[in-house]
Amino acid sequence: MKLKLEKFKEKEKKRKFIIIFTVCCILLLAGVFLYTSFAVLTEEKQFNVINGTYQDPGDLYFAVYVDGEITNTIPSKDSGYTLDMKKSSCTNGATVSWDNDSWSAVVNFSNYSAGNMSRTKCTMYFKVDYPLATDHIISLAKDSSELVYDETSDNNLRYIGADPSNYVSFNGELWRIIGVFNNIDNGSDTKETRLKIIKDEPYSTGMAWDTDNINDWTTASLQEELNTTYLNSIQSPYKEMISNAKWNLGGTANYKTALASDWYGYERGTTVYSGSPTEWTGQIGLMYPSDYGYATSGGSSVNRASCLAKELYNWDSVSDCYNNDWLYKSGTYQWTLTPRSGSSNLVFFVYYDGYVNSNSALNASNAVSPALYLSSNVKISGGTGTSSDPYQLSL
Repeated sequence: MKLKLEKFKEKEKKRKFIIIFTVCCILLLAGVFLYTSFAVLTEEKQFNVINGTYQDPGDLYFAVYVDGEITNTIPSKDSGYTLDMKKSSCTNGATVSWDNDSWSAVVNFSNYSAGNMSRTKCTMYFKVDYPLATDHIISLAKDSSELVYDETSDNNLRYIGADPSNYVSFNGELWRIIGVFNNIDNGSDTKETRLKIIKDEPYSTGMAWDTDNINDWTTASLQEELNTTYLNSIQSPYKEMISNAKWNLGGTANYKTALASDWYGYERGTTVYSGSPTEWTGQIGLMYPSDYGYATSGGSSVNRASCLAKELYNWDSVSDCYNNDWLYKSGTYQWTLTPRSGSSNLVFFVYYDGYVNSNSALNASNAVSPALYLSSNVKISGGTGTSSDPYQLSL
């Protein structure tokens, strides 16, 4: 009996040892799993305090995401990536920023407060720092015959030709870049350089400029339609890419002798019908006659310089001017923003055979192509500008 009892005790000891060993292994593995899953990169008690006092934050951990994917490698300094400050954050009241010079994280513990866990986790999201849309287009000008400076007082950069690579995807639709415009007032007396775009396919192929037959854009029914119904149909984030701009409402009665450069001056002038405003601050407008004129590249028989020296009223006699102008739409009447100053109800439009004339604001046979200025912080994140590979926009 004694021998059997000793054997039993020996087996019991072995069984207890196996159980304890198994439990310890499980706990160890669980600890390793929790530790590694909590963060990809670990830094213990190596933190940079910007200001203020703090309690001991315990262990500091970093979780790094690049293009939305977790990784254990921080992007290199010349990779084009930057820290997304809006998405990046820390626990326990700490905040994180990025020092580009030292290429390292800087954690601010001034608002630190101990939470349920003593450790502080900073989650950092890196994204490509895409160029500003205006800078990108300007950078293309030195190697592209499709981009020229208009030599106005604002020296705007414009796309020219029959079909330049100026397509951009906006709100799931194809739009086109008219150009890079300087000194655009954002409505708060701040001048900015901004990209001006226009919808490629008209919003409407026949709509009155104003149903009351008055050429005042600030009260026009078309203005209200574009800045309420149409604007509300623009989805996020594209709606956030539009900001207010001050649109000039100057007109003229001398349209038959006006060159593109004359139109540019008239549009920014103060000649209007009695009592009409000369400016309007809003988001969506229309192209100007000068936009149409400056978009030509000219052709083999009549070059661009000759087109710009020709009155827009007489462009129907020079097909090289309008056929090599991407804003021209064959067989289509197109509204512009500019009123005829000698009348209370006439507005200028591009005629179907390429010249500029005026028509009653009540006329409902003209096409409407919305135009707008993108916010100055909009970036180009992809695309080559062709119709099959339009520029992609981001904030």
